[in-house]
Amino acid sequence: MVHPQPRLGSRTGRFIEEDGLRFRDLDGDGKLSPYEDWRLPAAERAADLASRLTMEEKAGLMIIGSHYPGYSTFRPDPEPGKILADTDVYRESHPITGIPYPEPVLVASSTEKAINERHQHFFIVRDNPPARDLAIWTNAVQEVAENSRLGIPVVFASNPRNHVALVAQFGVNESAGIFAEFSNELGLAALRDPELVEKFGREAAREWRAAGIHKLYGYMADTPSEPRWSRFNGTFGEDVAIVTAYTRAVVRGMQGEQLSEESVATTIKHFPGGGVRDEGHDPHFEWGQVNEYPTENSLATYHLPPFQAAIDARVSSIMPYYAKPVNTSAAQLPRESWMSETEQFDEVAFAYSEQILQKLLREKMGLRGYINSDSGVIDAMPWGVEELSEPERFARAVRAGVDLFSDMSDPAQLITACREGLLEEKYLTRAVTRTLREIFELGLFENPYVDEDRAAAVVGNSEFWQLGEKQQRDSVTLLRTGPILPLNVAAPAKVYVYATGRTKIDAVQTKLEAAVRKVWVGAELVDSPEAADIALVWARPEISLFEDDKPGVSLSVELAPNGVDVEEVRRIENTVPTILAVNFTNPWVIGEVEKDAAAVVGTFEIQPEQLLRSLAGEDGGPKGVLPFSVPASSAAVDSSPRDVPGKYLSDSYAYVDSAGNRYTCGYGQRF
Repeated sequence: MVHPQPRLGSRTGRFIEEDGLRFRDLDGDGKLSPYEDWRLPAAERAADLASRLTMEEKAGLMIIGSHYPGYSTFRPDPEPGKILADTDVYRESHPITGIPYPEPVLVASSTEKAINERHQHFFIVRDNPPARDLAIWTNAVQEVAENSRLGIPVVFASNPRNHVALVAQFGVNESAGIFAEFSNELGLAALRDPELVEKFGREAAREWRAAGIHKLYGYMADTPSEPRWSRFNGTFGEDVAIVTAYTRAVVRGMQGEQLSEESVATTIKHFPGGGVRDEGHDPHFEWGQVNEYPTENSLATYHLPPFQAAIDARVSSIMPYYAKPVNTSAAQLPRESWMSETEQFDEVAFAYSEQILQKLLREKMGLRGYINSDSGVIDAMPWGVEELSEPERFARAVRAGVDLFSDMSDPAQLITACREGLLEEKYLTRAVTRTLREIFELGLFENPYVDEDRAAAVVGNSEFWQLGEKQQRDSVTLLRTGPILPLNVAAPAKVYVYATGRTKIDAVQTKLEAAVRKVWVGAELVDSPEAADIALVWARPEISLFEDDKPGVSLSVELAPNGVDVEEVRRIENTVPTILAVNFTNPWVIGEVEKDAAAVVGTFEIQPEQLLRSLAGEDGGPKGVLPFSVPASSAAVDSSPRDVPGKYLSDSYAYVDSAGNRYTCGYGQRF
């Protein structure tokens, strides 16, 4: 078989010539080792390299931690202009949950120590600098890795970067505004267009690889069956067919038919479905740790199909959620998969469950890739195994099937598990053979470096940016139209603009007013609804995972508890003809504000300018449909099962507006 010479990248200048071909001399011994031979299959190279690793090096390859440039403001000691971090960072509480640690924990290493002492080669990128600066930093880290004992390159991972985030959230969407912007995932789902999602994935992968990012923590394949879940807005909605098609499409788009030097490896989450929440409570917290399935076969019917689609598309890895299943559930698994005659589930968090990870995910569903835990499963959310020490938790999770532990910067406790005989080294070998295969398939052993000029040209390129802006406009969902729409932006009008919500709403107000001035050329902005001919109200309710999720208190999809001044909205609507835009991060109960509006639209986190352009009829105006059913009331939500999405409930669950339209999943009007 003829193997074309790949392009090699090196800053050490170490190469080997053999059979007229060129290879990188990664270990510097002047000989061509199997893992250095790009002609061999990735699995063979991974097995060879795994055999050369010490136990400590294997442990380092099993953690992926947040890593920051020296100038990062995420660090307590940022130094402007400093590229590589040269100090370790410790924290006294978990950076996402705020849960106190018994003693300070390493949360970010210096680059040299991370790679050469802790043997880390997977990093999470959270900073959002200009693309050229990002490429300069990733190249600098890769140079340190190239000079390590075996020259293993670094994999940089990130949460999604291609979505509008007027209000950013650490650990979810902290990076926005540099890469091309689309609506959030619900907005993509509103268009019911898997081909668009696959194209989105291809172009996003091109941006990411240009900047030196190789792995995506996403997307969420969870089918949300509890409207009050704070992470609802990261899903593709309630329609299992759409969630399944979109999950398949995004894997194919980001990865291609198989991983290559042009791919971004995807980590689909959160297996076996995180949307089964009790009163909306999330398993980041002790009081939300349970996945209970009251409806027989709901797991297989609503929650597993998207993950099967990801596996069939050859997804590189899958992330299990924090939650644990409980035996008060209705029957979900075949009898032969039960733990005993009377117990269906092993009541431990999914990351610790061999039943779920090995028997279900690998053996039954056929996962070929690796399993990447969620952040904090060892030190913050060890549900069901709280009595175990951290080394014991590592041992149990690795045996169950976890290959990579997220948001950890110190492998010391995993090393302790091996040294104390709690975990055999063969399990580490199994894990790193899987993760190394991804690095080989991504082409990083041949060239881990990127062209910094190309990064600046590709990231945020105008063609992809314009596609994102059009998608934002199209995703607007017309719920109830009227003579007020589409906007005649050329006609003179006195316009009152009002944004209401809980987070950075003054900044949103400013952006909304600026968009009116830019797009609505006939508008004269006025200071009160009484002085206006027309009003534009943007209601932006929000459920905050870390502020609202409290023990013993149900979360709410009412507007007022989530930051909307309902009385002021109604006052405006009763004063002047009002276009009401509701930003749906969750299926809100909107009856209080819908009935008095002149027209109602739904948005899914878009830029205000694109909202105005859509309302004005650009590209034909709104094209979205609801990616979920809007509940008639909080009582309807309270009485619904937590494991069945609203789309599949009776018609009485869905809201009926003042014109008689029923807001079921898939509903939407056109101009």
